[in-house]
Amino acid sequence: MSDDRSERSDGKIVKMEIDYSATVDQRLPECEKMAKEGRLQEAVESLLSLEKQTRTASDMVSTSRILVAIVQMCYEAKDWDALNENIMLLSKRRSQLKQAVAKMVQECYKYVDAVTDLPVKLRLIDTLRTVTAGKVCSNIRIMAKYYTRITMKRMAGLLDLSIDESEEFLSNLVVNKTIYAKVDRLAGIINFQRPKDPNDLLNDWSHKLNSLMSLVNKTTHLIAKEEMIHNLQ
Repeated sequence: MSDDRSERSDGKIVKMEIDYSATVDQRLPECEKMAKEGRLQEAVESLLSLEKQTRTASDMVSTSRILVAIVQMCYEAKDWDALNENIMLLSKRRSQLKQAVAKMVQECYKYVDAVTDLPVKLRLIDTLRTVTAGKVCSNIRIMAKYYTRITMKRMAGLLDLSIDESEEFLSNLVVNKTIYAKVDRLAGIINFQRPKDPNDLLNDWSHKLNSLMSLVNKTTHLIAKEEMIHNLQ
């Protein structure tokens, strides 16, 4: 997907309306300076204000830069509460851009490896798991809504997960009755179409039969009409 087009959390593809790159170029150094001076909260609030503008304008590149900058500043300040809170906040913002969240999460995965304090590491892992699980679930639900069938391989590719991981998320949603899905493991195909009730099938068949008979009667009438006109001539 090109940088001027991005996908929102609701699955809608949007085009960038305003390019905020120049504004971000100016704001980021100012906020980084504030954070290093111990004014982290002030710096984050300044960037959150700008993030609302870039997100509303569907400027994915600028939004990504802001999200990454916020978690970087929290990490460098070793403010673990702020780091976890902002990861959750930024991922849940209305009509958030998926690619921006993905870049923020990728940045945070680096911190998981770098953090040596076990409780801090585990809390960060839990936060990232919550964020990514939520996104995997605005995506399988969307697939179930717009797809009739899809292969396991294709779904895993769209979710950027392994087939086993994708199936685990899918199974949880089915068990919780969030979606309907039936998996043919031998064929590797997921069917999202709920089977119809026998009465619904009968009614559907009856309706189609009535439509067919109506069409036959109309055609017969037209043929008879043509024959009468022909005989009169």
